[in-house]
Amino acid sequence: MTWLREHGLVIFITLVVAVIAYYLVGILTRAISRRIQSLDDVEDSELDRRTKTIFRVIHSTGVVIIISTAIMMILTELGVAVTPVMASVGFVGLAFGLGAQTLVKDMIAGLFILIENQYTVGDVVEIGGITGNVEQMTLRATALRDLYGTVHVIPNGEIRIVANKSRDWSRAIVDVGVTYEEDVDTAVQTLQEIGDALAADEAMALLLQETAVVTGIEGLDQWAVRLRIMVKTLPNAQFEVQRYLRRQIRLVFAEKGIELAFPRQDVMILNEPKKEA
Repeated sequence: MTWLREHGLVIFITLVVAVIAYYLVGILTRAISRRIQSLDDVEDSELDRRTKTIFRVIHSTGVVIIISTAIMMILTELGVAVTPVMASVGFVGLAFGLGAQTLVKDMIAGLFILIENQYTVGDVVEIGGITGNVEQMTLRATALRDLYGTVHVIPNGEIRIVANKSRDWSRAIVDVGVTYEEDVDTAVQTLQEIGDALAADEAMALLLQETAVVTGIEGLDQWAVRLRIMVKTLPNAQFEVQRYLRRQIRLVFAEKGIELAFPRQDVMILNEPKKEA
């Protein structure tokens, strides 16, 4: 009973303070993050995504510090000698040095990713052949969700090359194959008309940074004359613009009787004259 009076209250207060600090860190990080985001009138801008990423990392790091401090204080109150424990932890850490080195490598890599602003939460990136949205990022790892909904957790130390598909601007590129029998000039002109109509569409115009350009003949393939249309868009808007262009190309080309190419093979059957007996 005496022990409970002497130490129980201190342990209880430590736990209460730790819980309050946990929620306080969350409230402060969210409040500061929202305040910084309010400085930018553009919704889901680069500033917004970068702010969210940095403050999520700060929040997770703060939680680890709070929990570690509370555990050490409770151990001290329970009469556990913290110094020998730390020494034993250091010995064990030395024994498992390779694992610790990997963890440190991941955290250092995560720190450089933040400092260099290589990507933020919400960006579409390709890492190690995996393409997806950055859903979560800590100092240790990055979580990507691909098109099928699968979440890939990649240690930051394993990241070598990052392809960011959402930085500053994107480009929608659509290749169109027409048959060799078609008038190429007519097909190019029709494609440019579709590009001009793209900018006239109110919904699509909001996604564009420049007008569409038809580059002309990009290749003479086995089955088709390949034409190309491309347009500079807002970050991560290229996929929606490409879908719109493909639909319009299919409809307008069919309306004007311009045949789209597809793999085919012409077979000629020759009837040989019968030999006289």
